[in-house]
Amino acid sequence: MFKAIKTGAIIGVIAILFALIIISASRQPSAGEKVWNEAATVGNLDSPKLYIMYTDLMCPYCDVFSRAVMDHWDEFQQYLEEHNIAFEVRLTDYLYEGSGSEYSRDAAEGAYCAMRENKFWEYYHEALQALWDDYHSKGIGDSKTSPHIENMPADYWLKIGHNVGLGDDFDKCVKDHETVEEIQKNTARTAQVAEGMPYFKFDKFTTAGFDNKWGWDYVLRYLDAGL
Repeated sequence: MFKAIKTGAIIGVIAILFALIIISASRQPSAGEKVWNEAATVGNLDSPKLYIMYTDLMCPYCDVFSRAVMDHWDEFQQYLEEHNIAFEVRLTDYLYEGSGSEYSRDAAEGAYCAMRENKFWEYYHEALQALWDDYHSKGIGDSKTSPHIENMPADYWLKIGHNVGLGDDFDKCVKDHETVEEIQKNTARTAQVAEGMPYFKFDKFTTAGFDNKWGWDYVLRYLDAGL
């Protein structure tokens, strides 16, 4: 009798462990478990849905997409909430590593130092607006065929940080190149999956590129393609 009870108990424990293994294997990791940096995300990190944009601030086509999102920020956040999506910007110096774009790394360093102080989105939006005002709106650096951005002030990215309230810690981070190793690692990871800039992985929908004549309606098409 005791032997039968013991055997039954063992079988019961094994069955429970087996069930737990199946449940664990079938559970989708949350967005928060998959993101590279929570400071560069918006939306519900408990959601299993993670939309990712791989980008470089010196990529004008990336900026067109991001500026359209910025101009419709409330609508964008509402879209993420309605569809239970977390959205992450994975910012790199992809163009610096690939084509030697001289300002790409500086831009990434500013953004990563802002991330450290949980001010990524403020910095990112300010940078997009500055690039538009100073260059892209004037036909400079806004496409592959336009004149390149030249003679950008050495403190360009520092001033962007100051405009969003970043101070001495941010300045030190930028001037001491404290985030370069992290940027290089993330750019290398990006190069393994991205097929150009910008590159989007919206659930099972993946695509590269965004036309500089497109706007919010095309952003919605990309977002909807991942549902």
